[in-house]
Amino acid sequence: MSRYGRTGQLVRLNLRRDRFRILMWILILAALMASVAWKFEGIYGTPTEINAIKGTLASPGIVAMFGAFSFSGKVTTAEIFANEMLLFMGLIQVVMNLALSVHATRAEEDLGITELVRAHAVGTLAPLSAAAIELVLVNGLLGLLYGAGLTAANMPGATIQGNWLIGIGLAAAGLLFGMLGLLTAQVADHSSSATGLAYTLFGLSYLAQMVTDVQHPKLTWWSPLGWVEKLAPYNNPTWLPVWLSLGLALILLAIAFWANSHRDLGVGAITTRPGRKQASVFLRGPISLIWRRQRNVLIGWLVGIIIFGAAYGTVFNTIGDILKTNPTMQQVFGATMVHEANHSILVSFTALLAVVMAAVAVIPGMQLILKLHTDETRGWLEALYARPLSRTRLLFSYVGTAFVTSTLAYIGGLAGIVVMGDASLTHVKDGISASEFWQAAAAQLPEIWVFLALSVLLVGCWPRLKSLSWAYLALGFVSVYMGSLLKLPGWVKNLTPAGWMPRVPIHDVNWTTFSWMVSLALVLILIGWMGYRRRDLHMS
Repeated sequence: MSRYGRTGQLVRLNLRRDRFRILMWILILAALMASVAWKFEGIYGTPTEINAIKGTLASPGIVAMFGAFSFSGKVTTAEIFANEMLLFMGLIQVVMNLALSVHATRAEEDLGITELVRAHAVGTLAPLSAAAIELVLVNGLLGLLYGAGLTAANMPGATIQGNWLIGIGLAAAGLLFGMLGLLTAQVADHSSSATGLAYTLFGLSYLAQMVTDVQHPKLTWWSPLGWVEKLAPYNNPTWLPVWLSLGLALILLAIAFWANSHRDLGVGAITTRPGRKQASVFLRGPISLIWRRQRNVLIGWLVGIIIFGAAYGTVFNTIGDILKTNPTMQQVFGATMVHEANHSILVSFTALLAVVMAAVAVIPGMQLILKLHTDETRGWLEALYARPLSRTRLLFSYVGTAFVTSTLAYIGGLAGIVVMGDASLTHVKDGISASEFWQAAAAQLPEIWVFLALSVLLVGCWPRLKSLSWAYLALGFVSVYMGSLLKLPGWVKNLTPAGWMPRVPIHDVNWTTFSWMVSLALVLILIGWMGYRRRDLHMS
């Protein structure tokens, strides 16, 4: 039997297994791209509107968020669309590919499914080949839908070549990181480690792209994620990023095949360190057990978010120097006014980053809460419930660890922004003060807690609907990250906790809103706790 034998059958099996997951991603991404394109002429259809947003998109703060794009000649609606949407859609597509790639390989191996498949007349490389083909099909279909949707939208200034360049370019970028996920699945010996390693490399690519965009745009070519913005589909179409992405994807896939051929099933090049022969005195309860199992993932998230925040802080000196604090400006406006203007810009930038950082900090806590149900359905909690352990204690062990993790991650990420940002400033007085930092921290904590509390509610009462937690968080992130540029109505922003608190430190903390958001989180946790105590457990 060939090493690739029965690959076609495994592809069909994978597509059937992941059909709902794939359908959800395709519908969300294709609908988002097409709906924004259809709406864009109404948002930025006149020269006045285009000129207004053109200046905003050129500001260093927006460049750090959405990438650096060049405009030449008369700027069109399509060019503004590409500026706002390319990097944003690329980020989401990378997340999709990393999730699908690790799930189809290392996660299946962890559950013993790959071992059962390999016990039949199946080639040794067939499971990995099937996962790679699945990624090609999903990204290819998305690329076709992107191109068709943009062509149907017919935005002013759009071209057929530009529309399909966006579709194919995003598909190639997504496929590149999908192959990266397949490689990390061979290197790590557990799905959590593989996911963490893949996201670390993804984060480094994003940070490199962000910093170079603000300070040295030509160096953005060294970041694979930066190739997305180099497509320039509607003013200078460039196919080189597509070929670079596909070429690197093939190289990563070849390395993944080589690694798969040189390892035993269930192991990886990076192995988990064996535990102690005698358990520590601290391993006497569910909290310590959760920490022991998840500490690498949680520490990785904490460190990663802090580094993420610090990287954003490095652009403070560029952003806060828009008015150029030189002697001429100071003579015209006065040194005090110039410094106040720079400080105001940095406060506004920090307020936006605080909301984004809060959304990112929710992720590790939400993963841990939802893991309670995953561990339950896989039968891993049977040994615990066989002992004198109450549901309440186990539930709040997961929930308490999740809340502490997300809270520390957010405060650490915000501290990274402010500390590194203030340190990078030429004029320290322009920076964020300690009081403004703590106000920003206090303002976003209720948002984090409400998102986590909703996950507790779903796991406790309606565990089959737990995926709604991610959809709700995604809606909050999109409404904040893209809401102003897409001119979303206020009611859309207010659908999630991300829009309930006024932007701090631009505004003061609304302690009334703070109080009822904390109360809402407590109520949701209480209902979730009552539901978990009363519902049937889903044991294996």
